[in-house]
Amino acid sequence: MTRSRTSSGALLALLALLGTACVDAPITPDQVEADGQLRAPGLKQSAFSAQERSTTQRAAQISAVLAAQADGPLEDANRFPADVGEINLHLRADGIDGQRPVVFRWTHRGDAALVPGTLTPGDTMGRATSFHIDPELVGPWKVEILGAPVGGDEPVVLFERSFEIFVPSR
Repeated sequence: MTRSRTSSGALLALLALLGTACVDAPITPDQVEADGQLRAPGLKQSAFSAQERSTTQRAAQISAVLAAQADGPLEDANRFPADVGEINLHLRADGIDGQRPVVFRWTHRGDAALVPGTLTPGDTMGRATSFHIDPELVGPWKVEILGAPVGGDEPVVLFERSFEIFVPSR
């Protein structure tokens, strides 16, 4: 009986060893230390972090003043004399979490000029963009704020304002 206990003890030890080892995966040279010992198992991982970005953006409520003045007291207008020189678009964007890249599109009779810019959240009106007006380009104009295209579509028009450049009577 003593002999059967020893053989069953050895058998149990052998089964315990085989139960923890993977018999179908051979040991490769990269798993062996220089002294012949097996390397401690380690996970091959790369550490990195990713910043989550929302796929949708909150809608902005845009307040605007279209003025000949670049700063100081502003006079909102929708008609400007041809010799105005420059039109300034002053904005306040409410309801956005941070800066948002946009494009300002200035259009006169089908010809458009694109000016990259940024919507910035804030509680005051600030000059967002300006555009030089050629005195010969009289007639109807439009300025639009374009957001980023969604899913390969055309850019979203966030805001638009029409105005006129006229030749003053003398």
